[in-house]
Amino acid sequence: MTNRISNSDLTPFGSQPEVSAGSLLVAAPSLFDTPFRKAVVLILQSNQNGTFGVVLNRPADDKIKIAWQEMTGSNDGDRNIVQGGPIGGPIFAIHQHHSIAEMEMPGGIFVTAQSDKFHELVEQDVSQYRIVFGVAGWQQGQLVQELDEGLWYNIDGDAEQVFDDPDWMWEKSIRRYGQQVLCDVIGLKNIPPNAPWN
Repeated sequence: MTNRISNSDLTPFGSQPEVSAGSLLVAAPSLFDTPFRKAVVLILQSNQNGTFGVVLNRPADDKIKIAWQEMTGSNDGDRNIVQGGPIGGPIFAIHQHHSIAEMEMPGGIFVTAQSDKFHELVEQDVSQYRIVFGVAGWQQGQLVQELDEGLWYNIDGDAEQVFDDPDWMWEKSIRRYGQQVLCDVIGLKNIPPNAPWN
């Protein structure tokens, strides 16, 4: 049975954009000279103890890929291995396969930390999972301050974005943020395709 993350466990941020499990943080251009350059971070948990998530579009280095090969005996799917952040922790998978899930997030995204389940992911749809080494984290109040300073853009996440091509994820997320702001300003739920024609 999977554990669903409850919104009641999350800390409200008052007037700030709500950051909760399933949100995406998109690095602002002001972070270009930092390790979070063009990072897109999937938030996994946010509560009174702080916030943590994983960078989705940072390819793993060779050392991590070798560790993955030693763990699984195969280099299949190593394009899906990411460096989730500078903080060490258990290796886990983000995916869309309910049958091997340990934790469920909004948008049909699941998390698994059991290494014996990783083989099943490799054998399934290779585009719909990420093996994550490391996490990114913020202490209580730290992320609110960084949002206030405009270091991050907060947008709603979905599986299409989470498992998108890492090479274009930041650009697409920036575009989505701009559309989200425009919708808020003009009072639309979403922008129709070919908006100038409507």
